[in-house]
Amino acid sequence: MENLKVKKADPLGNIKWFADYREKIKAEITDLKVIYTDMDGTLLNDQGCLIKDIDGRFYFDCIKLFEKIHKKNIDTVLVSGRNKLQLRYNALLIGVKNYIAELGCELVHNAGEKVYVTFNTSKYNYEITKGGKDLVKIISIFKDAFPGKIDSSIEWSMARAYNALFFGEIDLEKANRLLEENGYGGLALVDNGFSKLARLDLDVNHLRIYNLVPKGVDKAVAMKLDRKIRGLKIENCIALGDSIEDLKMAGEVHSFFLMRDALDRDKSIINIMSKYNNVYVTNQKMNRGWAEVIKYLAH
Repeated sequence: MENLKVKKADPLGNIKWFADYREKIKAEITDLKVIYTDMDGTLLNDQGCLIKDIDGRFYFDCIKLFEKIHKKNIDTVLVSGRNKLQLRYNALLIGVKNYIAELGCELVHNAGEKVYVTFNTSKYNYEITKGGKDLVKIISIFKDAFPGKIDSSIEWSMARAYNALFFGEIDLEKANRLLEENGYGGLALVDNGFSKLARLDLDVNHLRIYNLVPKGVDKAVAMKLDRKIRGLKIENCIALGDSIEDLKMAGEVHSFFLMRDALDRDKSIINIMSKYNNVYVTNQKMNRGWAEVIKYLAH
């Protein structure tokens, strides 16, 4: 009954539910080679936990599926706003070796053996990591414009290479106009989904993760580079995520799977989904949604 209610509430009537298309998708993906997966809110719950679901109940299906994925020689690539050091430890724990860090800024192969920067750094002149002066100024700009709605700390971005971290709930269009007006037009603030990773005294309904990135850089850019380096075809790849920013990955894979709770928390994402014809929504939420897809496609 819960799923029927959601379908009736769909204002556009064009949501593709994975359960309705899974046989068609599986028939088309005859040789799945790579699973690109977001971390928080997708493979993990919104508190960064792999073995608990959105309600805090223990849930081990994702862990069990990695054995099946490995036996089928399918590569799992972690795609995250986290930095490459954080992702190295995440990858070691899960047993994978390739990952995309800082929302697409860096592509890492074989647990750090090779690291590729995905954009032209010769034209990148901002200091937004390691206590950089530009980050200090941008934090001040955002806090003044959105009092009580956004926060960041120098410490959060000390170990990052090109990407700064913010939490809050603000008008992104206004935030990016402010960047342009203050001489930071080469940067963009992007929404990387909902999170309970931070405990902040902010006046927000749903805390979001925001990443300050070089303009034009995203997860899809890094995925495209990965496919080029490794000779991968779009029809051999899928991706999973939970945010508007993650939807960009749909252009680089055969099928993209959006976790159901993304719709529950933000109906505006439906308008972005309509730009793609290969986005499917899970019935289950967060890591249960991830397992829903992988159980079927990796069977």
